[in-house]
Amino acid sequence: MNYTFKKLKNWVVAILVMAFGVLVFNIDSVSAAGYGLSMSPMKQSIIIDPGDSYKLSFRISNPSNSTQDTYYKIEIEPFYRDENGAVVYEAEGGHGEIVKWVSLGIPAEGKLAPNDVKEVLMTINVPESASAGGQYFSVNVTAAAKPFDEEQSEEASDSATIKEIKRMSHLVYVEITGTVIKKGNILSADLPGFLLSGKITGSATVENLGNVHGEAKYVLKVFPLFSDEEIYTNEENPEEKTVLPNRTLYNETAWEGTPNIGIFNVVYTVEFEGSTAEVRKMVIRCPVWLLFLVLFAVAAIIIYFVTRTRTRRGTRRDEE
Repeated sequence: MNYTFKKLKNWVVAILVMAFGVLVFNIDSVSAAGYGLSMSPMKQSIIIDPGDSYKLSFRISNPSNSTQDTYYKIEIEPFYRDENGAVVYEAEGGHGEIVKWVSLGIPAEGKLAPNDVKEVLMTINVPESASAGGQYFSVNVTAAAKPFDEEQSEEASDSATIKEIKRMSHLVYVEITGTVIKKGNILSADLPGFLLSGKITGSATVENLGNVHGEAKYVLKVFPLFSDEEIYTNEENPEEKTVLPNRTLYNETAWEGTPNIGIFNVVYTVEFEGSTAEVRKMVIRCPVWLLFLVLFAVAAIIIYFVTRTRTRRGTRRDEE
């Protein structure tokens, strides 16, 4: 009995030590929050006349949960979005010429103490000869725990001589006035008919044939099989994606709350530059285990009737 009590006591002590260790580790993790970077807003859309200048700004800050200074470096680059909507930092199709017209109103490098906020100021001077249409640039802010003239690394490390690099981008969509062409096509729009897993998702590809960016809008509505009462809709807050000139964009719009089992009537609507595509489809959501269960039940019924038929035939022959 004494031995059992000592053994139990040792286990209790061990558990308390482990719990204390976890608590200390968590406290250290919180206190060692390090440096940080936040940005607001993340993008802007503006319209400028040729020959005019335009001043714009956004804010960068070192969040309140940071415990050390943030060193930052600002760079201006052209960008475009690929067919999946990912940002690619390079000029394409003459729509990144604007980087030559942008000047920073603050030093390109600096430091933010915890809780500090700095306004990044810029001026865009559009030449008289600027062509009408879209121009796009990104203001990329790279943050570090050490000054940029010291050793840097893009991987996190506990070493005092190597730091983690963080990067955020402020995207600017500019429309130069003049002969602006807004034209686009909806190349495809589709819904699945049968799902073994995953969410009910509408997919579409749109194409911008104009010389300026446009907004594609995606609305998904879900109804029960025998009712007109909506189960889900994003109609009041539709998904919107910016499509750049001479680019195609593939996008998926999902119902995050899709249940594992159900039969639904789904309506998927895509609008882009005056074109509209609507897809209506009955969608069955059936998990794999239920599918196998149904197939097993069907097979069992078939076997039952086949066996029964053979038994009856055999009985009749015996009677004859």
